Amino acid sequence: MIYNLAKSYGYFLTLVCTILFSFVSLKSQEYIDKKGSVNIGFETGIQFTDIDDPYVVTSDGGVGYTAGPFIEYHITEYVKIRGGIEIDNRAFSLEDTGHIIDDSLNIFFNSYYRNNAKYRANYLTLPISMVYMKGDEKLNFYLQGTIYYSLHLNTNMTGSADIYISEEDAPYIFFEDHPELSLPGHHHYDVKPLTFNTSDMGINVRIGVIYNISPGLGVTLSPALTYSFSNVWEDPLRRATWTRLYKITAGIVYKLN
Repeated sequence: MIYNLAKSYGYFLTLVCTILFSFVSLKSQEYIDKKGSVNIGFETGIQFTDIDDPYVVTSDGGVGYTAGPFIEYHITEYVKIRGGIEIDNRAFSLEDTGHIIDDSLNIFFNSYYRNNAKYRANYLTLPISMVYMKGDEKLNFYLQGTIYYSLHLNTNMTGSADIYISEEDAPYIFFEDHPELSLPGHHHYDVKPLTFNTSDMGINVRIGVIYNISPGLGVTLSPALTYSFSNVWEDPLRRATWTRLYKITAGIVYKLN
């Protein structure tokens, strides 16, 4: 009887060891499979943008968006490199106001001008990222650092210019190209759009989470902060910088192998 119990116990130990060995082998295989694996995905989200332009009185931020596909390659179990392409829409508004100065350089304190302009600038952005991630088969947290280069595509601008000439100042104001400004009252004009720099370059940092719906499919969510190195405008003498580039993105990622 003791022999049979020992024999049964031996079978049990053998079974347990086999299961444990299989489990360890499976986890090791997951590590091997993850290293060198390739993912593809798509992300989109909203971004909050603003600029710092010392040539205007007020600058207000706007809400834009980003959207685009990406591809990832695992160089280790926890580190992957990532490249992508994005449509990058940035919005903000400018308001400028001041006293009237005519062609003779006379300053009229009872008259003023006010310009309002809303901009939506579209870029094609090429980000290259390094990603560190940690978690389990269901939930992963990651830290991502990015260098990006953006090409300016086009700009949509709406706005108006209001010039007010007081009755006291009207007889003394002279503009050769705008003789109508010698009349008192409000005068409305279209705002001439400013020309954007042809490109932008900067860095981006984000912290995110990946929830795996299945072994090969996951969804992502991440906030991000961007810092730009480039001048906003084409004119190098008019120095303006992007001061607020925050975004929140969500996406889907699929494991190819």
